[in-house]
Amino acid sequence: MTGNVTATAQTRPYRSHKVPACSRCRSRKIRCNIDIPGEPCLSCRERRLKCQYVDTPAPTTSNGENGECRPVKRRRDGDSSRHGATPSRPHSAPVLHKPSNTPSASIILAPHVAEDVDIVKRHISQHRPVGREGSEPSYHTLSHDISSPVVYLSVPRFRTGLRSELGAGKKQLEIIEQIMGPFKQEVIGLYFSHIHPYFPILDAETCALVKENPKERDEVSKNLLSTIYASGSPHWRKSDTLKLHARPDLHFLWSKAASALLEDFLSPSMATVTASVLDQIGRPSVSMVGNITLCGRTISLAQTFGLHRDPSEWKITDAEKSARLRLWWGVLITDYWSSISYGTPPQIVKDFYDVPRPTIESLTMAKATKSEKYASTCFIHLCALTELLGDILPLVYQARPNPESLTQSVECLKTTLDELEAQLPEWLPLPDRNGTSNLWFCFLSMRLLLSRVGLRAAVLAGDSSSKSTRLDELREASTAVVEFIMFLGENQFQDFWLPFATHLLLHAVTVSLRCAIEAQDDVRRASVSRLELFITHIQFAHDNYDWDIAHFCLERCAGAVATISALATRSTESAEPLLSMNGADISTGLAFDDTSFLVPDMLDINNFDFSWEALWDTPSIMTNFSI
Repeated sequence: MTGNVTATAQTRPYRSHKVPACSRCRSRKIRCNIDIPGEPCLSCRERRLKCQYVDTPAPTTSNGENGECRPVKRRRDGDSSRHGATPSRPHSAPVLHKPSNTPSASIILAPHVAEDVDIVKRHISQHRPVGREGSEPSYHTLSHDISSPVVYLSVPRFRTGLRSELGAGKKQLEIIEQIMGPFKQEVIGLYFSHIHPYFPILDAETCALVKENPKERDEVSKNLLSTIYASGSPHWRKSDTLKLHARPDLHFLWSKAASALLEDFLSPSMATVTASVLDQIGRPSVSMVGNITLCGRTISLAQTFGLHRDPSEWKITDAEKSARLRLWWGVLITDYWSSISYGTPPQIVKDFYDVPRPTIESLTMAKATKSEKYASTCFIHLCALTELLGDILPLVYQARPNPESLTQSVECLKTTLDELEAQLPEWLPLPDRNGTSNLWFCFLSMRLLLSRVGLRAAVLAGDSSSKSTRLDELREASTAVVEFIMFLGENQFQDFWLPFATHLLLHAVTVSLRCAIEAQDDVRRASVSRLELFITHIQFAHDNYDWDIAHFCLERCAGAVATISALATRSTESAEPLLSMNGADISTGLAFDDTSFLVPDMLDINNFDFSWEALWDTPSIMTNFSI
């Protein structure tokens, strides 16, 4: 059908200079065949991409004391502007999501500055002589909303003297691809099978480029490719082909990817933000300090690029709107969940962003499978839960909370959590489909967190009756998390999990230990027995299913559980209470405040939570990889 289309029906004549070829066809040196007016060219349409246009480099002249250059205008006899005609196919909308190798980047102006600039620009455009172009091309107004205009400023991407000749991450990518050898495409396939459906922050265009042959992959940021290789490698044994071969050292791969990412921050782009978010959700994750600092840099860069603003009505392509929306929610998720995991206050304020939640239609393609739709549904509900977490975090980090208002806020947020739970599909609360285990675990962890804040309010208020009730609620919430994990099997342990689950799991076990200590004898024995079975269960999952989420919990809680179990057993045999008034074991002489016993250091009834500094530091025996 395409071959029968006559030349007159084409909107771009063959070898036309009036209507240039799209940048992708030009880079591949193939014919840009536009057989359907108003649609992408045949090559881009077959790959489900939008045509993009980059102006042909022209002779430049120096412009200003900064040494910046601007193109010199060239006129041709056949220039359509001289004949009063316009090309039959206009250029696509402005592209802010530019490749990382372009010399400039677009940063958003503050609202008060954007309003002033917008008024000045509109005044100049109204009084500009006909045929005379403006002299302020560095400003791009994407939304002329009088109440909140959106204006971007083009600035140099590279710092003077630091522009890399090879491209950021090129050496690291070459090393990683040399290690992968003939299995590069297989590892990329693991990323798109086991990570991307459940955390879809890559836009359709980038996905298509990464999946293509190596020549097409050259258009993708080298830093991003390195991170994708490192993200897919932990799933090595899930491939029928790769499981027959030795898996590369994951820490070495992550070290190279992290090195490429840090290098890319010298000339950051949108791909830098994407790679950084993927780095933070990568497994295994062993560097707390590295993740905390990386999260801060990523959020600052994302807000600099204006990802925190709703692009729905902007004058940009639909593809870029989708890319910006996906990426912002990835940034928000990493900020809020790393906050509750690492013990640092969140950096994103809820009132400072207006990006809507993604929808199934915006995350999936028309031919998406049921499994992909299930995964996207999980991501959407994770976004809703993340917003709720954003409301809980201020209560967690309040330095001088009011007990009464704190209690009211907790009750209100519990109602919101119940509403979010009621919105879940019928199939989601049960771990019988991929992606649901991580999401339901997050829901249970939020209920535990709210119960913990409620107990804090009761302690601050000094109400012993309320404290006892809150403690019972906290025990039930922690028990629900523990029993849910004990219910999981091989398929669920090998499913998608955010690395933040390892800290949430540790929190649940720590709270269960604290509740066991303060419970009556029969309740204590039942709680300790449950925890012993739990430790055995996650140890088996860690050893046999490669469930690295259990690592920190086993490392920091297994000994405490064994110690409390021994104390409870001795107390039962001697028929004496486990705790005396001064906190010591009467039968054994072992004091709970002994320095060799970890639980009192982790559990203090007068604090909101355990000692973050003591609990989250990377052990000295572990290499502090920046993952």
